[in-house]
Amino acid sequence: MIREFLRRKLGNITISMKLYFTVGIMALLVTIELCTLWFAVSTLSSVRSFVNGEGLWSKAQKDAVYSLFIYSHSHTEKDYHAFREYLKVPLGDNKTRLELQKPHPDMRIAREGFIEGRNHPEDVDGMLNLIIRFHNISYLNKAIVAWGDAEKTMEQLIAISNKLHSMISSNTATQQQVDSVMGQAEGLNRKVTILEDTFSNTLGEGSRWLEKIVLRLLLTLSLTIGTTSILITISVSKGIEKGIKAIIEGASLVSKGLLNTRVKVYSQDEIGTLATSFNRMTDTLEHSLHNIRELKDTEETLKREKEKAETSEKTKQLFLAKMSHEIRTPMNAILGFARLLEDTIQGKEEQEFLHIIIKSGDDLLVILNDILDFSIMEAGKIVFESVPINLKDIIQLNIRMMESKQRDIEIKYHVDEDVPEMVMGDSVRLNQILLNLISNALKFTEKGSISISVTRMDENVDSIVLDFGVKDTGIGIPYEKQAKIFDSFEQGANDTARRFGGAGLGLSIVKQLVKLQNGEIFVKSKPGHGSDFHFRLPFLKFKNNIDTLIAQKAGTAIQNGNGIKILVAEDNLINQMLVLRVLTKQGFETDVAENGLIVLKKIEDNDFDIILMDVQMPEMDGYEATQKIRALTTYKKDIPIIAMTAHTFKGELERCIEMGMNDFISKPFDTKELYEKIYKLSKSNLKES
Repeated sequence: MIREFLRRKLGNITISMKLYFTVGIMALLVTIELCTLWFAVSTLSSVRSFVNGEGLWSKAQKDAVYSLFIYSHSHTEKDYHAFREYLKVPLGDNKTRLELQKPHPDMRIAREGFIEGRNHPEDVDGMLNLIIRFHNISYLNKAIVAWGDAEKTMEQLIAISNKLHSMISSNTATQQQVDSVMGQAEGLNRKVTILEDTFSNTLGEGSRWLEKIVLRLLLTLSLTIGTTSILITISVSKGIEKGIKAIIEGASLVSKGLLNTRVKVYSQDEIGTLATSFNRMTDTLEHSLHNIRELKDTEETLKREKEKAETSEKTKQLFLAKMSHEIRTPMNAILGFARLLEDTIQGKEEQEFLHIIIKSGDDLLVILNDILDFSIMEAGKIVFESVPINLKDIIQLNIRMMESKQRDIEIKYHVDEDVPEMVMGDSVRLNQILLNLISNALKFTEKGSISISVTRMDENVDSIVLDFGVKDTGIGIPYEKQAKIFDSFEQGANDTARRFGGAGLGLSIVKQLVKLQNGEIFVKSKPGHGSDFHFRLPFLKFKNNIDTLIAQKAGTAIQNGNGIKILVAEDNLINQMLVLRVLTKQGFETDVAENGLIVLKKIEDNDFDIILMDVQMPEMDGYEATQKIRALTTYKKDIPIIAMTAHTFKGELERCIEMGMNDFISKPFDTKELYEKIYKLSKSNLKES
């Protein structure tokens, strides 16, 4: 009964509220996961600080014993003072330990003790919190006991040093007696060394214990997030499917003239409201079949539904733009730091984990780009350019992009002699079509080769039709599936998505891009014998043969950034850290600004060679900051500016250039591309100045 009551109540919640609930649960679980990760990192950092502090304590203790040994032979007061000076480190740490053992410790005194022990001030609070938070944990308790025993041994050592100092100062002891006392000191020194090892080993055990707990907790949270999202999605989709199926069946009966048809209302959400509206409509049709007024009301209802659909489409576009930015911003940090880690981590297993992270991030970006392109084309807002295209350059560029994914698969190409070197068309969309087809061929080809061809099909005075072919030796496509592979979310076989991955949007986007340019696409394939995709596109002929009109590619990669000072305008702390790490690694000199106002202040007080400008920042965004820089009356108005943004909709580059920026790079960014753009603009700026 309770289960049925809950099901009925949940069924009456609107679909939008169900989606908000789902997003809220996901956000809560992700927040908990991030907080857990932050807690783990800060705690492990404190353990690291303790290990460092133990090193300082140990070094000071060894130096003190060594100074005491020298004093026992030199009888020089300076050596004894050196011994007392070295003791300040363990004495400071002991001050903290004794204070923390009190029922109500004075944290100011405890902090002073750690600082006197030469621990870094920024590490002290974390070390104190670690002791207070985990003092009942066996590992930390054992370490503190070893710490206390070491301090007691040091007190004995101090007592021996005082005795030794009295003997030497009074000149009443022989060197043999002095050496005897020093023998006791050396015994205590060995005991302290054992206790120090116990302390370090216990901290190591504790940190490994904590790592295991955190990893298990993070894995549990990740599984919970995935399971929860799947269950909620299944529940919502089943409810929607059942309601819509009933409405479709009812509509089919009504279309046959059965106006007494009524559909079952399963819930009170939007689908239930639609079912209720359907029943009311059939009531109206049944009782007022010849009523013109009712027909007009129906017409008005349809009009409102159309307006609602148009409004929904606009909302979807805004939602996609926002989600694109919000997803790309953290993906920039994830992929950027993962690629930085590739250069620092040597372990085979850790490298494998990193490769999985980077591959998954790249796959997510491909899916995101496909969804955005599909949405733009679906809304009919795509605009094609007509610019000079070097066909061989386009093909060679795609081959180079696939080099890292080839798995020993040969990629070759052939362009017929009667195909012109240059044509006029949309180079970005042509590159997108080829990239999708080549990537698709590479995905489904485990051995053999991929062949790319370009042939002339037809031409007249002003235009030419070219046939592009991408042929592989892969798994092939069943004949009955070939008619559907260009449909959205379709793949060649039921197990293809599971085996090779992908969202099934690539070929659908290719077909639409070809169709919108008045072209055609078709495929020939046989299972086990590969696939042969061909598309034909019309292009305008290139009228100008001057080579200088062809854009030259940069031939020299940047070696280092020495002498180039860069201002990074970025409000996201994680992305700040990423960009600064990437630039510092290459040798650039960097500074950072959290918003446009700070950018203006920084360039007023300093000279920079280039600015990396995030366009979306608080207080003053990158667009406004750029306009104010360009309005300056000094030489600083011409400083090169590169836009860095997660906005990727078509027209964003043009908008940035219109606002006065020199170039554009999207997040997640390619490190090499960023270096090349910086080097190119800063080098150009230096020549002009």
